[in-house]
Amino acid sequence: MPTRYRKWSEYPYPGDTVPPQGNPAPANGPMFFIYRSGNNEFFDPFRQRIVWNISNPNQINWTAELTLVQQTQVSLTPEQKRIAQYWGTGEATEKMTRFLFRLAEKYRMGSPMTARVLALFHAAVNDAFVMSWYFKFLWDVARPNQYDHNLSTVMFTPRFPSYPSAHATVAGCSEVIMSYIFPRESADIKKIAEECALSRLYAGVHFNIDNDEGLRLGRQIGEIVVQFMKTQSIWRKK
Repeated sequence: MPTRYRKWSEYPYPGDTVPPQGNPAPANGPMFFIYRSGNNEFFDPFRQRIVWNISNPNQINWTAELTLVQQTQVSLTPEQKRIAQYWGTGEATEKMTRFLFRLAEKYRMGSPMTARVLALFHAAVNDAFVMSWYFKFLWDVARPNQYDHNLSTVMFTPRFPSYPSAHATVAGCSEVIMSYIFPRESADIKKIAEECALSRLYAGVHFNIDNDEGLRLGRQIGEIVVQFMKTQSIWRKK
């Protein structure tokens, strides 16, 4: 059954005596494909109102989610630790961009088209970051280590709310856009995106639902961008 979740801004991290303070500014950043009204209604490039595909945290069983994090941390394999450290070190966007470059070279896309693809890709990733931060600070969901101060994690827990995972949101957005551009690579692209999302559970810094819902949110943003790409002369598949 759903249980009332803890608020990130109300519970200290391990070793702290006061709750954390975060910077919600990224939630208010400019976006390229998504439009926001003054009362925080969101619209796609065609001015259609967006109904977001993300669950309200009050509907989630956080007790079960915490148990999964705890069980995962005590049974991690060396490969799972490697995945956690790979995606948790440096920028996940840089790793996605590197993969995109490899695909552009593989398919001999050419410099002008590669530049165009990168522009669209990074504009979309920007919107994914803004929306993930919007929901993080809207719902203010605590991190796993704010529930269990004895939780041993692979990576350092970030100082901003947990739900949804920004890694997962960016990964889901990247998956849809890159799969549209490189359809023959869609299976590998999906595998990489899901590994990026799951790495945050392995790291112990996110609940699994943060990752699942982040992927879902990111994929929705990716679909919005792909619809734009299909109809605009800036990018139209032959």
